Amino acid sequence: MLGRGPARILLVSVFVVALAAPAADADSLVIVTSQAGQASNDSVQWSQLGADQAVLGASFSATSAGVRTVSLSLAGANSIVSVACPASPCSWQGASFAAGDSLIWASNSGNGGNGPITLAFSPGIAGAGAFVQSDEPGQFTAGIEAFNGATSLGFFTQTSDSEGHAIYIGLQDQTGANITSVKFSITSCGSSDATCVLADFALDTVYLDSVASLPIASYSPLSAYFGSEALAVKSSAKSVTLTNTGASTLNITSHTIAGANLGDFTETTTCGSTLGASSSCTFSLFFDPTATGPRKASLVVTDNAANSPQSIPLTGLGVAPTVSPGALTFTGQTVGTSSAPKTITLTNMGSVAMSLYEIAIQGTNAGDFSKTTTCGASLGASASCTVSVTFKPTATGTRTASVLFSDDGGASPQAVTLSGTGL
Repeated sequence: MLGRGPARILLVSVFVVALAAPAADADSLVIVTSQAGQASNDSVQWSQLGADQAVLGASFSATSAGVRTVSLSLAGANSIVSVACPASPCSWQGASFAAGDSLIWASNSGNGGNGPITLAFSPGIAGAGAFVQSDEPGQFTAGIEAFNGATSLGFFTQTSDSEGHAIYIGLQDQTGANITSVKFSITSCGSSDATCVLADFALDTVYLDSVASLPIASYSPLSAYFGSEALAVKSSAKSVTLTNTGASTLNITSHTIAGANLGDFTETTTCGSTLGASSSCTFSLFFDPTATGPRKASLVVTDNAANSPQSIPLTGLGVAPTVSPGALTFTGQTVGTSSAPKTITLTNMGSVAMSLYEIAIQGTNAGDFSKTTTCGASLGASASCTVSVTFKPTATGTRTASVLFSDDGGASPQAVTLSGTGL
């Protein structure tokens, strides 16, 4: 009884990865396409079941390297343990599996198949995967499905190269050891024979995640809102804490500010390139608006968690003090006489008090205008004060100046133009 036929060279390229929709109440599963990616801490080797061509029943048990009992079931009896090697005398010939590996070959004495192969665990595990190869030459698609009791947690497929070399297919549950069984199957295969036997395939060593082994990036809070901030004034820091709630190291590749107004936000961090399980680090975020109105961007972190990259929304409102009106015009006024006063209102649009450094009249004919004010050295959040301006021309003709407000409320100085005509 020989599997696969002539030796083939192992290729590592994989053509298609597909994910079937999991059940509505599924745990958070991810597909795994390499043994290294499985990050396993246990394994089940089939050499314990007997020598090459040892016959297996429809159901039996095996023990993992971590002394976990694993229950296996197939569609029928007479599958065999098959040792892989490039050529005779092994029952599974070819170069896809490591030479000397013991496989479960889900065939039977009638040249049919006994697949799929189901492995059950108690207590549950967080992941499993293995190299799989169809007995039929040519391209094939392997499937793996995870269950919690009778509930399907998710089903993944992976398609081999055109020659049908063995592929690794596995899965991991990011939320914990919720998997009580996994089912390996072939969902399509080549057609070199008259009939493709989906149930006829080989399963290599199964690698297990006895506890959740993926890192999990968790953030608190999930966003940062800075409220109102004066233009060109840097806010105090908002902190976002990153915690690795998984069971393996989180590798942080990059962190950056991205988005429509990325120039308005900056970050510093205590996070390095790695973050151990159950460890935390902090991003300190700052808002320094360059324009008034709503401003937004995101902190984007790239790492090896399944939901990478993670994006933390950053929002704020750029504000500046307002002056109203923006200009004062005095009608004809006899030289040397004073007009009735006109009023300017200054409003602090920010969420904190602002300091008023100076209110000055400057410009070509500054001496023709004078002021009084209710404004003090500071102006509270959303508060207003007034400046009363009087025009007393010193000469005939058009006279101009400006009232300038110097403050730390953003976009300082604010200016109100003054004009009048001397008669």
